[in-house]
Amino acid sequence: MAIFKSKVATKDGRKWYFSVCYLTANGERKRKKGQLYTTKQEAQEAERQFLIHTSHNRIDMTLEEMYYKYISDTEGSIKGSSKYCKNGRVENHILPFFGKMNIHSITVQSVMTWKSELNQGTYGKGKKYSIRFKNNLLGELKVILKYGVYYCGLKENAAIKAKLFHDKSEAVTTDEEKVRYITPNEYNLFASVIDDIVFKVFFAFLYYMGVRKGEAQSLTWEDIFWETDQVRIIKTITNKTYELDKDGFQFKITNTKNRKNRTIKMPVVLKNMLLELYKHYNDYEGFNNKWFVFGGYRHLPGTTMDRRKDYYFDLVEKTYGKAINRITNHEFRHSHASYLISRGVKVERIAYRLGDTVEVVLKVYAHLFPEVEDEIIGELDLIENSYKIDESTKKEF
Repeated sequence: MAIFKSKVATKDGRKWYFSVCYLTANGERKRKKGQLYTTKQEAQEAERQFLIHTSHNRIDMTLEEMYYKYISDTEGSIKGSSKYCKNGRVENHILPFFGKMNIHSITVQSVMTWKSELNQGTYGKGKKYSIRFKNNLLGELKVILKYGVYYCGLKENAAIKAKLFHDKSEAVTTDEEKVRYITPNEYNLFASVIDDIVFKVFFAFLYYMGVRKGEAQSLTWEDIFWETDQVRIIKTITNKTYELDKDGFQFKITNTKNRKNRTIKMPVVLKNMLLELYKHYNDYEGFNNKWFVFGGYRHLPGTTMDRRKDYYFDLVEKTYGKAINRITNHEFRHSHASYLISRGVKVERIAYRLGDTVEVVLKVYAHLFPEVEDEIIGELDLIENSYKIDESTKKEF
């Protein structure tokens, strides 16, 4: 079941055709080869029409073959980053079990067996997943089999009849789902061990502005408004794409999440740090305002950020003899939100600054609104007017 290109075209330029293997109502295996068409799209449409008009027959293929046919047929209707994530989920967690199965042999029982193996971490090298993630995978399977029902003669969608993952005992809270944060004191200690100007300003930007990592990565100097102490957040960088730039790097600049563009104020301490970073880059040949704020002519890679972050957390422990709460790059955003909540900032303003809806902010940070954590209240005054930690703070720690 695929589209092919003939080695020899007709005089009028027709060279594309489809080839489909199917089972008749009495179980006889047959193959249908379509005529030649001028474009690939015409051949795809002819194949689609053939499948519709032979719905009483069963198209004979594996789930893997059907999945990639589904991806081909939906080309253009699924944006790049969504397609990248979808392929990752299906190829890592669905195809290892169902990939080589004939689509007509997939039953409710086989879906239940797959669910059981997923609970055991079979497809994640022993890693167990949250109920939400597993239900997302089940949803992907439903969509694939739904395509089979419409176009491939599949009698039923076995995934629909399988129950959702719901046992609370199965729930595993991943690092991404925990609302963790560092206190102002912990941030000061973290910042004090960073001697690289780029990373010192980068982590400060995450902490003081509450932006997403991709939003910070995509910033150029054109987005910094020195006169009004504001920063424009109108784009983000994603590596969840198959596209390559002119230098062969895999990334794409796209709209912010939910298209929540905003222009937000920066504190004086951060402005001064950005000015220092600007002077640092100004010495580079070819520097201009289209360069990335963090990285220069090319943005900072996410793997480099993670490696440096872990190194600095280790260095805090070596320097002060005690570890602080380790967080992900995204959780600098949680730390910023927690600080704003502790200051009594209205939820509508927090939502705008974060580029989220009020509903999302209330849902994610609900536990902080009724009663702000005592550990934050006691340390609010420790946020300094510079990014150098003083001796008193070290002793207090």
